[in-house]
Amino acid sequence: MLSNIYLLMFLVVQAREDVPPPNDPPPPGPQLPIDDSLWILIVAGLIYGIYIVYKHRKAINKAS
Repeated sequence: MLSNIYLLMFLVVQAREDVPPPNDPPPPGPQLPIDDSLWILIVAGLIYGIYIVYKHRKAINKAS
């Protein structure tokens, strides 16, 4: 019984330590809009898609 009281007191003392406040979060990075150059991404995706389809069809025709 005495050991339980001692352990309880020990836990209370340990829990009462002052914890420093957390650091402030870093400032957010620059906000870059994606809307201005979205057409470049779409065109690049279309060109890449056409290249993949062309390469796939060329491999099929070569195997035949």
